[in-house]
Amino acid sequence: MNDFASSSCHDRIADFKITQVQRDSHFDMGESHYHPYYEFYYLLSGQCRCFISHSIYRLFPGDLIMIPPSVLHRVLYETKRPAERINIFFSEDYLHRVSAASGPDLCAGLFSRSRLTIPSSSRPQLERLMTRLRLESESSDTYAPLMTKSLFSELLVEIARCQDVHQTPQFLDETSTAIQESARYIYEHYEEPVSLAAAAAVAHMNPTYFSKKFRETTGFGFKEYLTHIRLQNAAHLLRTTDTSITEIAGICGFSDGNYFGDAFRKHYGMSPRAYRLE
Repeated sequence: MNDFASSSCHDRIADFKITQVQRDSHFDMGESHYHPYYEFYYLLSGQCRCFISHSIYRLFPGDLIMIPPSVLHRVLYETKRPAERINIFFSEDYLHRVSAASGPDLCAGLFSRSRLTIPSSSRPQLERLMTRLRLESESSDTYAPLMTKSLFSELLVEIARCQDVHQTPQFLDETSTAIQESARYIYEHYEEPVSLAAAAAVAHMNPTYFSKKFRETTGFGFKEYLTHIRLQNAAHLLRTTDTSITEIAGICGFSDGNYFGDAFRKHYGMSPRAYRLE
């Protein structure tokens, strides 16, 4: 089974992979991170903060993050104590094959929320299942792919069951709440000339302080996040519409067509025209 590429937004991956690793506060994901496959992120121990799309989540042992394809995210490790997690990556095609074999209702609503706290009574079973799944996926015997598929189907059932259990709302501190509101504003108004001052005003902070807290809280710089949101939407329009590249640049908030082309090429490794034809 091939390894997944690290953090490129246009990764080409195998159907399925599961890993178990430790990270500490010195770890940096590096590039802004999204990928064209699904991800389950389950925290076994430690603590961390996850920024997904425009929402902030504080994660504790037993928390599961479910990330659909092409959703911008970054995990920040805040304490010196290592955080151990399990990551499960799978393609849309693999998910469809598993759900087709298990019944159409299995994945209904699976990604309706980003964060799920697994009830303490269900964690031992879920973690044993993940361990078996990892061992089978690493096995080279003839029956391993079939067993992996079966165990993954069982995992989806367990997650679906946990989704039916009442979840306690998560409360963020005042600063994180303000930054989250600002991120949502950027996410919803990316096509407009969003300025640092305007985003800071949403958070009721001065621009200098806001810029610092936005990076500390989300892992992204303000301009970096805004540009990524604009590029993601531009990429979607390039693949799904016949709108001209110049028009797409304007629709997505880029006032300069040349800057749009340069930013797109730097991020995707190809021009907007080549991306559309790929």
